[in-house]
Amino acid sequence: MDVTLRLEPLAHRMEGAKEPLLIIGHQGVLRILYAYFMGLRREDAPFISIPLNHITILSPHAYGCEEEQICLMPKTEMVSDGQDEPVTSMPVKDLKGKESYSKDDPIMNAPSH
Repeated sequence: MDVTLRLEPLAHRMEGAKEPLLIIGHQGVLRILYAYFMGLRREDAPFISIPLNHITILSPHAYGCEEEQICLMPKTEMVSDGQDEPVTSMPVKDLKGKESYSKDDPIMNAPSH
């Protein structure tokens, strides 16, 4: 919620921009901005999948946003090049709708000492 509140003024300034904008950021920030411009619920923002190695083009108009995605490097090419896919800490929902993180998530399950 804190990040959402801090991004709100930025999102309003982005709406008023006359020129195209390029936004590069962490997955969490991109999820919040994506949800805002696509008119999605704030509660759904943490669960939005933002594909890695893609450019997402959002074109706002009077009644929403058009979306186009351009793949810069397919996952198969990235892995065959010896790169590992970066780990993201995206929460998942279980069958009852409870939020949690994967038990294999190295970021959320890191030792706290």
